[in-house]
Amino acid sequence: MKKIILIITGFLLIACSSEDSKDSSSTNSFTINTVVSSETVTVDQEFTITVTSPQNMTGILYSFDNFATERGLYSSFGNTKTLKFNLDKVGVTTLYFKATNEANAISGVTSVSVMVNRGNAIKITGLQIISFSGINTSWDPEFPTSNPNHLADVFFGFLKAKLQTPFAGGYNYSNWYTSSVKQNQGDLTWNFASDNLYIQPQSTIRMGLADEDTPPLGQDLMMGPPDYRDFNFSAYITTKPSIITFTYPEINLEFKITVEWPN
Repeated sequence: MKKIILIITGFLLIACSSEDSKDSSSTNSFTINTVVSSETVTVDQEFTITVTSPQNMTGILYSFDNFATERGLYSSFGNTKTLKFNLDKVGVTTLYFKATNEANAISGVTSVSVMVNRGNAIKITGLQIISFSGINTSWDPEFPTSNPNHLADVFFGFLKAKLQTPFAGGYNYSNWYTSSVKQNQGDLTWNFASDNLYIQPQSTIRMGLADEDTPPLGQDLMMGPPDYRDFNFSAYITTKPSIITFTYPEINLEFKITVEWPN
């Protein structure tokens, strides 16, 4: 069977970082201030942080780990810029900011802490694949059927709509969770209760399913295009079942999701 470069929408989480800071020097006269629109939000709720400075800002950098890693944008921001964020990690998240000015100086670091409450979000805790097109058949025909290595090495990915960038807003589907690989089909059951996957029940999850070969080679198990299926939990808000089955007969796909509902 022909191998393909595996591109299941959003599976590859590309680590982005800002451009290298233009000048590592700083000056005490260049300062910034940050003000958050709300210090308490719920999962996926959009909020803003406004960065201001007495001087014109030519770059704004932000970080979730005090600049061990960073992202940002260099542009003519002037004295103020409002950034958009939303978060899905329950608890306190601290965001760190610094800026550059027209002299290529770098400001000191300021920080903003935001408490994220669960609100109405559900927690996804596990998944079981019941069937997919080609289950129990050869996906690696170089192995005889007497060898379990001929079966698919199965993994899946979840995507959800996230802000494209704090600087411009707008949403697109981005990598949210990528599972471990079940070699030779395994038991096709995953438990990720400790991964804190919270989402609003009305929000769409985009799921891809694949057979992993030597990365980046792989095969789409969704029989795409499209190489994904969408689902959400809005139909279950009243009944609140802990196990929900989704079925897509056109590709012989069936899976069960385990969830925890808020009290």
